Amino acid sequence: MVQNAQGIDGAVSPGVARPQSIPRAGRLSQRRADPADNDFLRTLFAESRPDLALLPEAVRGQLIRLQFESQSSQYCSLAPDAVDWILQLDRDGRTEPVGRCYLDQGPAEHRLLDLAIRPEWRGQGLGSAVLRRLCDEAGQAGVPLRLSVWRANQGAIRLYRRHGFGADGAEAGTESDSSEMTGYLHMHWSAGEMR
Repeated sequence: MVQNAQGIDGAVSPGVARPQSIPRAGRLSQRRADPADNDFLRTLFAESRPDLALLPEAVRGQLIRLQFESQSSQYCSLAPDAVDWILQLDRDGRTEPVGRCYLDQGPAEHRLLDLAIRPEWRGQGLGSAVLRRLCDEAGQAGVPLRLSVWRANQGAIRLYRRHGFGADGAEAGTESDSSEMTGYLHMHWSAGEMR
């Protein structure tokens, strides 16, 4: 799917592409993930689940591996045309992987399957730079950008709300109801609904 070969900056090339907004910390770029990135992606997966830190190391390692493999398998089966992008920061002549953007750009919607930034790089504007570009691409394609976020991940929900995402359908009034913080909140952005 040609349009799905486009990345965060809209480039069709699978090589490094630059987003429009470049954070102060350096230059954000992307490249397609390959099998050599599995250790980085597994580490990023673990860092995105601090609740697992309470488990003993032996159990935690096994559980992380199983959950990571399950997630990868699920993404491949549910969105076989999606592209897994490694987000990189170019600093001082070297490139450091700082996150992931797993994106499916279909004809009826764009779906953000996963957006994760390493903990030490959060709050630096990297997630915002990615979201601005993804919203621009969805707007240009005339389709909504959809995602699901764990309800307990209030930091991510605040980020998405700042970028104009709203809860889908009946969930619209419940995303901040802490007494019902279970499961995933389904959100979307649409150029016609910018608040």
